[in-house]
Amino acid sequence: MAKQIKQAVTIAFVVYVAYLTGGKLLPNSLLAVEGAAAAAAWLTFATTLGAGLIGKMTSKGISASAGNFGTKVAGRAPLDPRQIVYGQCRVGGTIVHMETTGVDNHKLHMVVVVAGHEIEALTHMRLNDINTTTGTSTISGSTVYTVTNADFKNTENENKFDSNGALVRYTFSDGSQTAVDGYMNAQLGSMVATDKFLGLAYVYIEMIFDSEKFGGGIPATSFKVKGKNVYDPRTGAVASSDLQRSNPALIIRDFLFDTEYGIKAEASELNDTTNAGGIASAANTCDQNVTLADGSTTERRYTANGFTNYSANGEGVLEALLSSMAGKMSYVNGQFNVFAGASQSPSLTITDDDLLAPLSLSTNTSTGDLYNSIKPIYVDASLDYTSMDAEVYRDSTMLNADTPSGESTANYVKQMETQLPFTVTDTMAQRLGRIALKSQRQGTSTSVLVSLKFMQLQPNDWVYFTNDRLGYTQKIFEVLSTNMEVIQDGEVPVLATRLSIREIEAAVFNFATNDYTTAQPEGSNVSTGSFALTAPTNLGLTQQNAIDGTTSKVDIKVAWTNNSSDKVTLTEIAYKLSSDNTFTSDFTVGKGIAVGLITNAVVGKTYNVKVRHIDVNGVASAYTSVVNISIAVAGTAPSTPTNLAVSSSKGQMLVQWTNPNNSDLRAVKVYRRTANTNPTDDTHLVDTLSGEPNAITTTVFGDQDGLTAGTTYYFWVRAINHSGQHSGFSSSVNGNFSAAGVADGSITTLKLAANAVTQAKIAVNAIQGSVIAAGAIVEAKLGTDAVTNAKLADNAVDTAQIAADAVETAKIADNAVTNALIATDAVNQDSIAANAVTATQIVAGTITASEIATNAITTAKISADAITTAKINASAITATEIATNAITANKITADAITSDKIAANAITAAKITAGAIVAGKLAANSIVANNIQADAVTADAIAANSVVAASIVSGSITSTQIAAGTINGDRINVDTLAVKFLADVDTQIYDHDNTARKLTLNGFELVTNASGGGSTGQGIAVTTVNGVRDGARYIAIFSGVLGNVNGWTVQISYNGGSTWSQASGGPTSIYWNAGTYRGYTYTYSGLTSQSSGQNNVQWRIYTGSTANYTQVALNVIVFNTG
Repeated sequence: MAKQIKQAVTIAFVVYVAYLTGGKLLPNSLLAVEGAAAAAAWLTFATTLGAGLIGKMTSKGISASAGNFGTKVAGRAPLDPRQIVYGQCRVGGTIVHMETTGVDNHKLHMVVVVAGHEIEALTHMRLNDINTTTGTSTISGSTVYTVTNADFKNTENENKFDSNGALVRYTFSDGSQTAVDGYMNAQLGSMVATDKFLGLAYVYIEMIFDSEKFGGGIPATSFKVKGKNVYDPRTGAVASSDLQRSNPALIIRDFLFDTEYGIKAEASELNDTTNAGGIASAANTCDQNVTLADGSTTERRYTANGFTNYSANGEGVLEALLSSMAGKMSYVNGQFNVFAGASQSPSLTITDDDLLAPLSLSTNTSTGDLYNSIKPIYVDASLDYTSMDAEVYRDSTMLNADTPSGESTANYVKQMETQLPFTVTDTMAQRLGRIALKSQRQGTSTSVLVSLKFMQLQPNDWVYFTNDRLGYTQKIFEVLSTNMEVIQDGEVPVLATRLSIREIEAAVFNFATNDYTTAQPEGSNVSTGSFALTAPTNLGLTQQNAIDGTTSKVDIKVAWTNNSSDKVTLTEIAYKLSSDNTFTSDFTVGKGIAVGLITNAVVGKTYNVKVRHIDVNGVASAYTSVVNISIAVAGTAPSTPTNLAVSSSKGQMLVQWTNPNNSDLRAVKVYRRTANTNPTDDTHLVDTLSGEPNAITTTVFGDQDGLTAGTTYYFWVRAINHSGQHSGFSSSVNGNFSAAGVADGSITTLKLAANAVTQAKIAVNAIQGSVIAAGAIVEAKLGTDAVTNAKLADNAVDTAQIAADAVETAKIADNAVTNALIATDAVNQDSIAANAVTATQIVAGTITASEIATNAITTAKISADAITTAKINASAITATEIATNAITANKITADAITSDKIAANAITAAKITAGAIVAGKLAANSIVANNIQADAVTADAIAANSVVAASIVSGSITSTQIAAGTINGDRINVDTLAVKFLADVDTQIYDHDNTARKLTLNGFELVTNASGGGSTGQGIAVTTVNGVRDGARYIAIFSGVLGNVNGWTVQISYNGGSTWSQASGGPTSIYWNAGTYRGYTYTYSGLTSQSSGQNNVQWRIYTGSTANYTQVALNVIVFNTG
């Protein structure tokens, strides 16, 4: 029993407030469990959210932010989830309405929703990856933007918007609108006054169809926008600048608090302070300026610019946002805490003397599982928010450590990728990439059990660790989680803190100006520094001629000398025609290869070629100098075609020749003109015909080609082979043709060939009855349903024309079947429909007993009172014939029911009238415990002094059975109640008026205010503890049922309340704007500080500038450990 009491007292340090206030001020989850586990469970701090490797998002984070890396083009999917837009970015949006109007549907209308909430601004619209420029005007009360780019204007389009040829107009609504867009409503009859798109940021677009400017489709449309105006707790107002709107900590706060698409956290759950873990503190870190490589330009340390959508996983959205600031989160004491990636100054040191149990140490994984290079992937704002790879960074120190002695470092490069969907500058991506790379090398973690003073730490705090065995001297660790544990020292319970910590270094977050790398521009010479890479040498080009089957082909062989660096993994060959301005084609070959092939070169063209190396880090060397090669004719030109001749006829000319007998023949070109002078390919080439060598080939020209009868035309031919070589021109030949007319009536029957008159030759209605031979129209000539009622002669259809079973029900007219048409015995049972025979169809007296089926007469068939006593056989009615509840009290004669008629257990409580069982009816000792209803024995049913110790079940009296103030000093045996707490100091629990104490459980002071409003700037719930030693540890627990409060805190006084100062270890200014009353608890912990000796110390709750509450309580625990 003593052990149980000691454990209960230990737990009371945490939970006694709940017992004394009826359990209103602490979480129900705590009150639902008993024993030491209850306190430990309630005080367990959540581990860090997103505590995995910085920069390595899970699939949830990748999915939630994938759109930032996509094409960002408006799409027609009205049911898609709406977008959530933060900072500045480019979005596609969702086309929720589309229609065409005007003559020939020349005008397209679209409504594109760009965000599911109010946004700051639309910067501009992009069409086909072109940023539009606009002029503005006011039409129908709306600001209308007219696109002025030449790419989207056509003065020749008769439907243009203005004389400048404008083809595109749009309006923008930022989501704050309360009425329909006037211009949209005027242009679209389908839009009515209720089409306000409330709460949605959208763009209404009009486009004039123009095949020259838009081709046959809708231009790809996207929008650059400034996103949501988030709340900034530092100013107490929504964002008023682009930097505030793109601050990652403020964006995370918005997503946590938003009740439509976010986490829906209460205002009291957001740590808005500038303390460690406060959102204001993290926002300040993000706003710090960092200097870039030039030593003068600066940018903010962290920004977030991008979008997600309503259906995205909440944890995934937070992951993606945290990636933009190397951030972490925790949930501690009912509040979300946010940390931006930055170094900290530890406030506590763990030494060997603080350890209460052996260490549990986990070291790094093997070096083979660690990364030594990183490639950040981000969204580049300078390239219109296009997904880009930052420069690959390789840490030579890490790589050397990972490479076994005597091995090549090139074989041990291990590269990680980090996706940064909300990061929009290369320099910021580089910083975040370095943090991710360095943090994954910080792998040593441990779990330590230490004294309660370390309970003030929270996840993501930094702490020093000094340990002789491990050789640590103030080595910095990061707190991953904190838990309170109750451990045993013999039979005495001891409260302790369990910390999970992981190695961290300030250098992880350090970044010098010379740490930035710059992408190497094409042709630059990377010859110095850690990225030095020498270009290839001895570049040479050779023309190679070959035959592919019967086809000649020309390739360019490219050869060079590789440099000796083992880091080289690829060689890139870039080439172009000398007439082109830039190198538009390239390909790569692998490590160690020193030759490449440019295939299918064009004869007569000059090519420019250059090569460069690319190393394991993705860094490119300078290109070699450009080398040129002119492609000469390969092989022999084909012979000239022979036997060219023209023959004329009505309406056309036949041109014929013999192909040259060359195996490499590709085709013969035919030329035509009206003058006998040399033709050209550009003007006079009219046909190109492939064919076999030495074959005779023909082609026809005439009026079908637009030629004129009677005009003389000259023809030439020449051959071309597969190498592009031409033969010489043939000599010209000429000819003409006459008109191809036919005299009226000249085509007689004899002139028509068999089957010459086809359907296409016969005019509509040309075939009359006189030209159709008798019997010519057979069944196969009749179309489906061609024979209608009108085509049938009277009486033409007789029995012979009607097929068996052809006359169905639908073919028989109503009342057409008379009695005369029904054969004798034709109507049998199968012919009579269900329920067709009614009483009127049955002849009186027809149905006898033999016609009635067994069991056919049911209750429903018997008339009321039809069955009399005479109809019932003797003993025919048994128990089964009597309906349930049919025998009522008036059916039973007096004294008819005797004891033998009552079944065992038939008389239940419901059968006994109230007060019927008196004491005389009860047998001695017949009432046992299980006959007594729960809670039936009340205090007035128990005789005075009848409950003795032997009647109480061991352990059944818990704190809820003890009335407030019942247990005082004279009830506790202080000689047996000892608690060993944290250190080797025996402490005793005494009454409050005993001055020689080491530990005091002070009584709480409860203040209630039923009206729900209290005085401001006042001290309430003043609690005094006597005889407190200087430097004594105290814990003050402030609990309350609060509405709207501001500036509340707990204060301490050492001079009887004359002056008050801030209590340590808790919030200095508590602010809740709850809108309703809720229960809250805050804890303050620190050391007393009075001038000398023992003293009386007071604590109070200070009510600040706003005070709405129904009850508050202040409880103080003092540990006099001196």
